[in-house]
Amino acid sequence: MSAIMHTFANLFRFLRNVFVSLLRRPPNFVWLDINGPLPEFEQKVGFVQKRLGRGPSGPSLEGIRERLRLLSADGRVDGVILRVRGLGAGWASIEELRRELLAYRERGGKVVAYLVEGGTPAYYLASAADEIFATPLATLDVTGVRTSATFLKDAFEKVGVEAEVVAVSPYKSAYDRFTRNDFSDEAREQAGRLLEGRYSALVEAISEGRGLSTEEVERKIDNAPYPAREAVSEGLLDGVLYEDELPERLGEGGGRARISEWGVARKAVKAPYLRGGGKRVGVVSLSGMIVRGESRSLPVPLPFVGGRQAGDESVVAALRTAEKNAGVGSVLFHVESGGGDALASDLIWREVERVRRTKPVVVLMGNVAGSGGYYVGAAADHIVVRRNTVTGSIGVISLRPVAEDLYKKLGIGSDSVERGARSGFLDPSRRPTPEEMNVLENQVRAIYAEFKDRVITGRGIAEADLDEIAGGRVWTGTEAHKLGLADEVGGFADALRKARELGGIKREGPEAIVKIHPPKKGRPSPGDPSEAARLAVEEAREEANRLLETKVWLASPYKFSDG
Repeated sequence: MSAIMHTFANLFRFLRNVFVSLLRRPPNFVWLDINGPLPEFEQKVGFVQKRLGRGPSGPSLEGIRERLRLLSADGRVDGVILRVRGLGAGWASIEELRRELLAYRERGGKVVAYLVEGGTPAYYLASAADEIFATPLATLDVTGVRTSATFLKDAFEKVGVEAEVVAVSPYKSAYDRFTRNDFSDEAREQAGRLLEGRYSALVEAISEGRGLSTEEVERKIDNAPYPAREAVSEGLLDGVLYEDELPERLGEGGGRARISEWGVARKAVKAPYLRGGGKRVGVVSLSGMIVRGESRSLPVPLPFVGGRQAGDESVVAALRTAEKNAGVGSVLFHVESGGGDALASDLIWREVERVRRTKPVVVLMGNVAGSGGYYVGAAADHIVVRRNTVTGSIGVISLRPVAEDLYKKLGIGSDSVERGARSGFLDPSRRPTPEEMNVLENQVRAIYAEFKDRVITGRGIAEADLDEIAGGRVWTGTEAHKLGLADEVGGFADALRKARELGGIKREGPEAIVKIHPPKKGRPSPGDPSEAARLAVEEAREEANRLLETKVWLASPYKFSDG
């Protein structure tokens, strides 16, 4: 923005702020709806998703962060009320929001949490508030954390399908679900360690937020769930009331607090003035399973694949756009991925390694940045993890489907004419020979050696030390920092601060950021709902076929859930 445009923008804000000050009265409290997955940034919805009625499901951390910033800058609003309902976010995302809420409190704002549903993640978030209320019939289900996995070995065998898996070690357990009926000893040990870190974060948050000892918190978790009124007597809630009773409860001097939804309150909140100029931090985001080609959002999420996919062509294009932008002084590379295709991951890694030669690159890891999700950022100048980030999983795995018995059961004949001794060694209609499996093993070992080399070079870790923490082992963000896989435990603000520091950027806050998107490509938009539905089915079918291909994957293990 030129100096003249900058001046005009501030003049407009000045006039608006005068109007707001004279004619509009801000509320005492502003509602913030907290629901859905809490993605890091606002997500665009594609044409097909819109036609199928699949829009954004809840706010983003970016949007909530901006609202808190505006309210703090105005200074006339007492605080915010979190309406927590249908929260489906990962723990690192909730950790980030807690961090922002605590910072808002430090700036003088008050935070009130209103729980419509009181599960463990919701209460973990609410523990950052000054006061916690719940609706009368709510149940506080703070029962702890757990993980579970669905194993399909026997189910696949019943239909005549098997899977030959080649992994660098038993810790690389991404495809155990196809070859086992339960956790391996290594997977169970790893899951227990990760859950212990998450449980410790939960206990610590409740202890600090509610003024209870860790022993008291653990005892209350073991005795949960609680009806809302019992949770008050346990010191876990400050009151039980309906939403319409909050104005009286939060009012002062016998009066009623004025509470508004954000859409109404925004019109009465002053806009902060723009400050400074110069270069900015280019933000590039990688979200979803890493695949070849363009990024895409599947209209229908698939098991083991999900809905969002990060294509190497799109991510590389965004990184190159940031590199060529003269107004970008450094790059903040946000990674939210459990990995994916090995080749695609390497192509993105190469671009990060190349871009950082001219502009500093800081990686911010989300809920998960494991395997390929770690690979792509290994060359960065600085890596920031959240405490509850799941990362590492430095290892390689290959899945080779075998549908020989399925073909027999269905009466399907398979024949071929081949030239070349190994031209059909990936044919799922037959079982691979020991020599063919050896070929896959050699391929996995070769890619694993390259993966380790990327980490050794990028992180400065000796190979002997890396062998102790690689092999598919997964770590929390805190553990990754101690092991040298990351440079800092923090959040978005910390990653932005480091990117500004390395890039010599003087701008602050949102003014310091420019979001970088790849140039638009892809197939033309369908023109009617039936075409949208057809395209949705086609994309789902294509992705299911890709999943059944024999490839080398950099994929993280089980997804951790809460119960």
